Amino acid sequence: MSHSLEFEFLDDGQDGQLVPVGGGALPQLRGLLGRGEIDTAVKIYEETGGSAREGLLQEMVVGSFELKKAIGQMFRKARDFGAAGTTFEVLKNDAEAAGCFEQANDFARAAACWRRAGELMRAAAAYERAGRVDDAVALYGQAGSKEQMAETLARAGKLEEAAALYRALNNLHAEVETLRACVAATPDAIAPALRLAELLANHGHPDKAIELLMGCARSSAKARDDATLLEYLARLLDATNNAPAAAKVRARIAPSAPKEPQPVPVLRATLPLPTTPSADGYGFLKALPMFADLSIEDMRSLFRICVQHGFGPGMHLIEPGQPGRGLFVIIDGQVEVYGGVGAEARLLNTMGVGGYVGEISLLLDGPTSARVTARTNVKALFIGREAFKQYLFNTPSAAIRIYRLFSSNLAERVRTLSAAR
Repeated sequence: MSHSLEFEFLDDGQDGQLVPVGGGALPQLRGLLGRGEIDTAVKIYEETGGSAREGLLQEMVVGSFELKKAIGQMFRKARDFGAAGTTFEVLKNDAEAAGCFEQANDFARAAACWRRAGELMRAAAAYERAGRVDDAVALYGQAGSKEQMAETLARAGKLEEAAALYRALNNLHAEVETLRACVAATPDAIAPALRLAELLANHGHPDKAIELLMGCARSSAKARDDATLLEYLARLLDATNNAPAAAKVRARIAPSAPKEPQPVPVLRATLPLPTTPSADGYGFLKALPMFADLSIEDMRSLFRICVQHGFGPGMHLIEPGQPGRGLFVIIDGQVEVYGGVGAEARLLNTMGVGGYVGEISLLLDGPTSARVTARTNVKALFIGREAFKQYLFNTPSAAIRIYRLFSSNLAERVRTLSAAR
């Protein structure tokens, strides 16, 4: 017994087309999508387990523009983000395609789409997620973002290059953190050890600088015989009134070495190094509940994006009704937190060293509800919202831990407020 195949005429806005009705999900999906019945098509597509994907993607070659657009919308609603990205790419909608490819964890294709869309920063971030560090660094350079160039290099383990960029940016604490990581990873790396020793010495820590250079000298024959390192070490020993030790160090310098090696250039910074007790920003940052589960690598990466700000008495860190800027961690001084506005504002809390405000604005968009004012001279570490979003994107392991802890802490606050009513 034979069965005749039925057809349905679809008006596609051009010459029209005949599509088969029956005979499996693909013809049925074609018909539904041609009529714009996307939600029904999504249900049928999901029931097929994605078996119609390849057939629908072939329609992207021969179908009408409206049909192609409907296929893309269906794929996205069905959460088949890779297929949706492919359809939007065919439709020349690169920004939509890039977002879908990111959701499908296909970061190389996302980066290519962002690049075509002119979104260089987003393309660079996606290239880094795809493991294409050189491409990411090059695009950050085109976009003029040396900060992100440095961060990408640091995350990729190219620590000397990253430290050089941080130095050019006058980001002292990020340079110090990167140099420390470099020395820890490569104890006999002479140039990073000299630079870190110079920073330590010029910010009041000559003993730490001496210890660092002696450790470097012990790590390899090359470092033990480096005239610049030995001469700088001898000068530090002289400066700490240890002339006999300085003489022993100078005795190791080969006669053929330059008698007056050029000293390492000195950076005159106004901010203290993170080794001073009043500026232990790393320790305060690490103590925040939402960062409690971060690994040491993710924690150091987070610390590098911090910027130190100063406020005089009466200056506002946060004002009510304004878009949230980010997180402030107090490393010196006191602040006052007020609820309400104008004459009705009332003092809610006074915070000192180690206190923090603005953490919710890192993850949730919206206006702030409180005013935070410096009671004394205040120094604070600041993490901006955009820099933090970039950090989360490029360190997914940290993002998972932060969101989990943030959600837990937020839920606990809600329970506490509910119990108090």
